[in-house]
Amino acid sequence: MKTAPDFDVLIVGAGVSGIGMGCHLERALPGKSYAVLEARDQIGGTWDLFRYPGIRSDSDLHTFGFAFKPWTDKESIASGEAIRTYLCEAAAEYGVDRHIRFGHKTVRAAWSSADALWTLESEVIATGEKVVLTARWLFCATGYYRY
Repeated sequence: MKTAPDFDVLIVGAGVSGIGMGCHLERALPGKSYAVLEARDQIGGTWDLFRYPGIRSDSDLHTFGFAFKPWTDKESIASGEAIRTYLCEAAAEYGVDRHIRFGHKTVRAAWSSADALWTLESEVIATGEKVVLTARWLFCATGYYRY
């Protein structure tokens, strides 16, 4: 007997890719359930992690940004803070921010062919509590840096 999943989709990471995926789910499949697991306390991934003076994208945001939310800033090569603001705006505009579980570090993911489910184990960083969630689909948007 197959087990019912907690979610249709689990997204690991709330940076550019994770927020983008959440927005795409909201736009294309609004009835699907999902959660975004983010180890940090804020949206942004790289653009939240690095805040040194002068940090900016090396790609123009007209290309790097989301097609469904055009970049409208006057500077094409945006600062890290402007990119983080853009991601927060997109998450709020599409309701993705309501699905994010901050402070949840994913420590394990396992696929069950018998149940056709992903099982993810995460640790709540503030308490050390272990949380186990299941989903039909897993989208890893963990980026380059490990934290």
